Amino acid sequence: MVNINSWLGQLAHNYLLIVIAAIVFLGIKSILGVLTYRHYNKELRHLHQKVDLLLKKFPKE
Repeated sequence: MVNINSWLGQLAHNYLLIVIAAIVFLGIKSILGVLTYRHYNKELRHLHQKVDLLLKKFPKE
């Protein structure tokens, strides 16, 4: 445990820790962005289907 603490202490002063944290953060952020995009894209497709159905049901006169 002492070895791990000393290794983390050395790494904390290194920019490698900052780079790893940035990569993990941006990776998680991009995954959440893709999931959000898919969700709202699905909702938008459902909305388009409903509008098309209403336009067919009530044609323009």
